Amino acid sequence: MRNALTVLASAAALLLSSGTAIAQAFNWKKHDGQTLNLLLNNHPWSQAIKDMSGDFAAKTGIRLRVEIFNEEQFRARLNTMMQAKSSDVDVFMSLKFREGAIYDQAGWYANLTPFLNSSASTAPDFNFNDFGEGLRNAETIGGKLVGLPINLEGPLFYWNKSIFQKCNVAEPMFLEDLPEAAAKLKACPAKGDAVVWAARGIRGAISYAVSSFIYNSGGNFSGSDGKPSLCSANSVKGAELYANMLKDYGPPGAANHTFTQVIEMLGQGKLAMTHESSNEFANIMKFPGRDQDIGVKVLPKGKATGISKPIVFGWGVSVSNFSTKKDAAWYFLQWATSAEMEARLVKNGVAPPRTSVFNGPDFKTWTTELPIRQSWANSLIEISKTGTAISYPPTSRVVEARELVGGGIQKIFLGQGNAKDTMCQVDVELAKLQ
Repeated sequence: MRNALTVLASAAALLLSSGTAIAQAFNWKKHDGQTLNLLLNNHPWSQAIKDMSGDFAAKTGIRLRVEIFNEEQFRARLNTMMQAKSSDVDVFMSLKFREGAIYDQAGWYANLTPFLNSSASTAPDFNFNDFGEGLRNAETIGGKLVGLPINLEGPLFYWNKSIFQKCNVAEPMFLEDLPEAAAKLKACPAKGDAVVWAARGIRGAISYAVSSFIYNSGGNFSGSDGKPSLCSANSVKGAELYANMLKDYGPPGAANHTFTQVIEMLGQGKLAMTHESSNEFANIMKFPGRDQDIGVKVLPKGKATGISKPIVFGWGVSVSNFSTKKDAAWYFLQWATSAEMEARLVKNGVAPPRTSVFNGPDFKTWTTELPIRQSWANSLIEISKTGTAISYPPTSRVVEARELVGGGIQKIFLGQGNAKDTMCQVDVELAKLQ
């Protein structure tokens, strides 16, 4: 009798353990029938995800409702929804180096660490460590995972080789070559109605593009004491060069331009050169002939300084702490950042943050099909090794800091103040944010 009871007890224990294992097994159809609301910035990744949302629904049974806005509108809507603690946003994009500390302090990010560590919530082949260490750390705040990386990006130097050749102008090899090349292009009738130079002129977007001008000129946003240093001679030199390129060679209305106008001109073959996001590569290549006449590389280093210090960072995708569907949202994050999806997203110009994809055969095959793709990939490798995400002095009030930097550059190219006085005043205002 005792042996029979022992056997029954053992069988019951086995059934219980098996049932637990089954209950905890990962299942892509776990949230079949649910709907997730995504709030995204206008970005090649966002557009591609929206186009592929049907694939996610087929895999999981989860429907995606995707809203995409230009960055200012995106941030304004996100702020409104999160401050109201609305459950109508489940997933959103976020730049952790820009607003991570603020959003975390406000309690906007869901803690994803428990989901990552759960065998019931995380696919067995997800491989979180496939993301570069720096990118993983960027998505971790206070020891908790608050997002997953979706790309690697930074501004690159694009030039129309056909226009340069028609005007017999050499490819700029140093930062100081830009105004010299621009002057020759401006005086060249063979360029037709092409604009010589265009770049971001909207106040809040300028710091992204001007930073490497400042760094390559030997300047910095802050000194060893952490205080703003845009008033230093080399910082002023870099800021003035960026502003003067817009003032002397830019298109009308440059103060209202961001990447959309710049890329449209470049894509149409109506722009000789620019310093714009690596993310826009796929959009440029959609225009006929651009895969043959556009060159791309990291912004030329300073001739006097020998410095090349590009901007590099990556967007992340996070789950709202106010979402009532956090587990389903985590399923979306896994799918959207999987190796399979990243390999597909490359064709939309999204640089993969997974090491296995960046070094994988599919990406290598794609890049070697056209020289311009290889140049783009090589540029991304370079900025990932030598770049920085810092485009403002130390402060938690990042948005205000970027506005101040951009406002100073605007004043210079609009002729509202000289470079030295303007950037010194910017330093004074930036110090108030620390």
